[in-house]
Amino acid sequence: MSNNDKNSNSDLEDGPLGGALSATELVLDLLATHDHRQLSVAALCYAGQLFGMRAQNVRVALNRLQRKGRVTNPERGLYRLDTATRGLFGEVENWLRREQRVRDWNGGWVAVLDTAVPRRDKTAWRHHERALALRGFRLLGDTGLRLRPDNLSGGVDGLRKDLARLGLAEEARVFAVGELSSADEKRARRLWDCPALKQQYRQMTRQLAASHKTLSRRPETDAATESLQLGRAAIRLILLDPLLPDTLIDNRPRHRLIERMGAYQREAKVIWMRLLDQV
Repeated sequence: MSNNDKNSNSDLEDGPLGGALSATELVLDLLATHDHRQLSVAALCYAGQLFGMRAQNVRVALNRLQRKGRVTNPERGLYRLDTATRGLFGEVENWLRREQRVRDWNGGWVAVLDTAVPRRDKTAWRHHERALALRGFRLLGDTGLRLRPDNLSGGVDGLRKDLARLGLAEEARVFAVGELSSADEKRARRLWDCPALKQQYRQMTRQLAASHKTLSRRPETDAATESLQLGRAAIRLILLDPLLPDTLIDNRPRHRLIERMGAYQREAKVIWMRLLDQV
């Protein structure tokens, strides 16, 4: 994997797709998966116990999320996800339809210039970089430009608004690049480690298939915990896919991964809801 790909993977750790599962991550994941986006405190604490979390830690996470406006408390003992608070929720919610963002590529590029963005606010900078990672931008050498193919629906103006929604710094400039030099064009087309991406998708697809075969035969608690952890890893891969045009990468491995994860999630959701409804 290239350094650019490694750096982009770290940018999602602030949010519902972090690496190690915390009580906050668990609460957000389960509320986002539930049909009504709400669960009881008892159900969430029970889910936490399955991952070795104390009930007090889950309650603390709920209180913090409520203070931040991420969840609401419509009645005693019940918490609901506030889906209007963050642009990132829409990303996680719509991973299954992510490929629909793509349009035909005419060879043009979209650039982001962020040399004027201050770095002193670490949280704002982390959100800025996360927005760029979610839209597949990579740094072109020492030019200061972050590039991606101009192949997303809505064009440059739509991408500009989309990046702002995701947390791009106001000081950054988003614009079209029509003609790169021959040398820069070659470098731009090699910014993404395409063989590594395809290998990751194939490996994850195999893991999902193997786990899916055994879910219904395993104890429900074991099936629930494995499906949540593996599902998080798969969705993270899908969300970080740069959505490159077919002329730059064979996108069939990504498509097969999304299809496999959709089937896997449907069964995992049934297991989780059945388990939590018993609480």
